Amino acid sequence: MINAHDVDWSTCHLPDQVCGVPGHLTNMLSTDPETRDKAFEEFHQEAHDQGAVDPCTAASLPLLFGMADDPLTPDRAKIVRLLLGIGRAALNYDPEGVYFTVNGLESKAHVEITAAMPERVDAFVRHAADPDPLVRRPAIEAVGLFSADGERAVDVLAGRLAAEDGIVERLLVVHTMARLARRLRATGPTVMAWLDQLIDGPARPYADSPVRLAALAHRALLEPGRDTPELVPRAIALLREITATPTAEKPCDGCRWCRSCRYVRGQEVTPTVRPAHLAADFFDPDHIWEEYSPISSVVRALHTALGDRIPDRTALLVAQLTSPDVATRYDAIAMAMDLPGSLPRPVLTRLLDMLSDDLAATQIISGGFSRWQGGRLTIASEDTELLLDALADHMTSLRTAHGPDVWAADNPLIRQAYQEAVMTLADHRDPRALPDLIRSLETRVDDWRSLYSVGGYPQAADQLVPLLADGLRDIDPDRPQAPIPGSLYLSCLAELKDPIAIPVIADTLTWAGRHQSWTMVTSALGALAAYGPAAQPTHTLVRSLTNVPNDAVRTAARATLDALTGRQEPQPARSGSYEQEPPY
Repeated sequence: MINAHDVDWSTCHLPDQVCGVPGHLTNMLSTDPETRDKAFEEFHQEAHDQGAVDPCTAASLPLLFGMADDPLTPDRAKIVRLLLGIGRAALNYDPEGVYFTVNGLESKAHVEITAAMPERVDAFVRHAADPDPLVRRPAIEAVGLFSADGERAVDVLAGRLAAEDGIVERLLVVHTMARLARRLRATGPTVMAWLDQLIDGPARPYADSPVRLAALAHRALLEPGRDTPELVPRAIALLREITATPTAEKPCDGCRWCRSCRYVRGQEVTPTVRPAHLAADFFDPDHIWEEYSPISSVVRALHTALGDRIPDRTALLVAQLTSPDVATRYDAIAMAMDLPGSLPRPVLTRLLDMLSDDLAATQIISGGFSRWQGGRLTIASEDTELLLDALADHMTSLRTAHGPDVWAADNPLIRQAYQEAVMTLADHRDPRALPDLIRSLETRVDDWRSLYSVGGYPQAADQLVPLLADGLRDIDPDRPQAPIPGSLYLSCLAELKDPIAIPVIADTLTWAGRHQSWTMVTSALGALAAYGPAAQPTHTLVRSLTNVPNDAVRTAARATLDALTGRQEPQPARSGSYEQEPPY
């Protein structure tokens, strides 16, 4: 195996610059796991940061291939996966493009790496038959991605399907074969015939229901225009076969489901429901962080093939959302959010049925309906009442199970699911959200969330304005934007437009001007302007601000004067008004 110190690294950097890559490569062979982990991290930072490739990356290839070939190398799977990532990244570059390294050197490393990978495909073929499945997986992908000889790649991959006994590896082979057909068009007829044989051929040990479903999905992707009315019914039947009985639970090995339900907002929680795992980990490079079940990447491919055939996709999603397998149901939530247009009623109904599961509720409400979390679901106007009633019922059930103050529940998962439901109701100005919004302002627990919505409840101004006024009074004049921006309180008062708020806005304007907190002054002026002539008593206070040494404040003050007077000449001050000369 080549030694890292036998390579001339000087061409990878500017003169007198030290290259750390040879040290990282050496440390990848350390007997200490922590040293190896740090070496991989540092290699990525210096030679493969965010998928970049440069001369250091290209110079590393012979050493990385040598390390992967040596059975004594620790972390061989990580080495092969790194090689796959480097090769894939190089393919993403424009072969005719001119690129520069971070230190300004012109680099053609992507061309060198792209040329090297097909020459090294024999190594990937060997690794695809390695005893370790974690080595085989990236090698299988590499065979399909880098082989120049399409016929050979088809033979290798077809042989791997017959040899593999794991669901992850089998699905990966089908996925890779379909990708090969798209990359090397000449292999298309052979690959499609192979997929047809998997779908309709005689039963074989390796052609089980998951493989048939994968073949069906990828066959549809390769020929999306083919008229196949039986496609979705067959897919649903196969999906039901696969998930009819959830697999037995086993100790978690760090899968995405358990990671996501274990930590919410950075706090560790104990999930009330655990999934039945279909596989130990997930493999699809396009969606590696998005799916809980390996079957779901196959179903997602089918959704892609169906495109705008909404009735077919609706039927498929209903089957996913009603599956007895929890991992399948969870993945269906994300796929529902990818549907174009308004959410079909059958899908919406099934999603709302899942609200009793706290993690599902958080995902559905946050990702689907909450505008603050970037909700991706569009609800037809006739379904809005159905949605709001379901969320209100969900809130009631959480209060019954966890007590009346669920907004501030200790369990972050319960807390987030409840708060997201409240905020979604508030987005629609539903009065059922109001008690929790008021309570959050009273207790100051996550009250920042309420401040984005309480302005939409003018009917409760008599309760809200005093609470908002208390928040304004507690603001530190030296830090008016922390922890909650004072301007947020002011915007709420401006939205409520209740005259009882005018004195506290005037007081805020006074102390903000005294401390020359011009951002707060501008926000307070904007709030007064929203009241129009009703805020006329503050005229003198506002007028004094037209002479301060801040352009934005002077402009805002003049605009506020126009709003207060209706663009008329100022009227004489009235007795008992808030007119006062500012103490600054």
